[in-house]
Amino acid sequence: MQVRIAAAAYAVPPEDEAVEAVLKRERIRVETSLAPLSPESRRKAVEGLGLNRVRICGDTQLYDLILEASSKAIAEAGITARDINLILDFSTWASESWSGESSHGLSFAHKLSADLGAETSMILSFKVGGCAGLHVAIKTALGWMTADESIQNVLLVTGDAAPKGNRSLLPITMHGDASSAVILRRHGTEGPLLLGVEAMTLGHLHRAITMVRTNGHLDIVVDALCMEREVMPIYFLNMLLVVNNALAASSLSLSDIDHFIYSNISRRDREGFRKMLGLPKGSLPPTPMSEYGHTFASDLAINYVNMRREGIIRPGQLLLFASAGIGFTWGVTLARA
Repeated sequence: MQVRIAAAAYAVPPEDEAVEAVLKRERIRVETSLAPLSPESRRKAVEGLGLNRVRICGDTQLYDLILEASSKAIAEAGITARDINLILDFSTWASESWSGESSHGLSFAHKLSADLGAETSMILSFKVGGCAGLHVAIKTALGWMTADESIQNVLLVTGDAAPKGNRSLLPITMHGDASSAVILRRHGTEGPLLLGVEAMTLGHLHRAITMVRTNGHLDIVVDALCMEREVMPIYFLNMLLVVNNALAASSLSLSDIDHFIYSNISRRDREGFRKMLGLPKGSLPPTPMSEYGHTFASDLAINYVNMRREGIIRPGQLLLFASAGIGFTWGVTLARA
């Protein structure tokens, strides 16, 4: 079975906010999160961000971004909404933080299928993976496509906006609001051909980043000590393991890869990924990270779309998408442009 990334698109709100303003406004949250760490770790957390501004929904509803990104992807793929056989929503916080109207416990995919005119599509949703959710979504979609030959076109969609007062996720990153959509097509001729997907989850580390509800208010809680003592010592080791597993499964080596598409958590994290692979300085392509912030699972689609717009990706080149997120989850996707 041959499946291609037929299209990818994203949407960000027009409003933004300076990271310095966020740090000032959420001072108590920041100090509480960083308190368990050493002064040196606290300093590195802030100085290594590499973020200037973050996009914020403000008056824009998150669902409007999801609808916009999905509509763009469908148009780029040259299909209609009725051609979509499966919609998979892998948003991290969306069902909990849906604003504007009640979600009734449903994912965005349910409303999306009606508003797009894809009422006959199968609807799936999950929250496993966070920033690595795209890999899990692709792997899930491929499973459905393998089991059911009638599934020709799949819409993968994600969108996340920080709950009020939860923009800072230090010592890790700053949350930027965004949505993205990817169309997978069986037997298509346009777009990168998927070569393989690998993912792994260590569930005992789920407490590193969680969402809790207190007195009706949602909060994203970062366990700084868990991140520092349990996650980070194995973070890049597991990433390298998943990268090597993906390459081996496709009979490829690291030197075969033309472009590495990695998430926008922080400058420090991107440098760690580069060093892990032994890549020279400047080898990772520029991203809008400093102006968008970390947009969770939308990072990879945003970076991929921008690379295509700038003409960086050429036919025949090998792409390696990589990211890690809550769960705790690591994932890698290989494709040939």
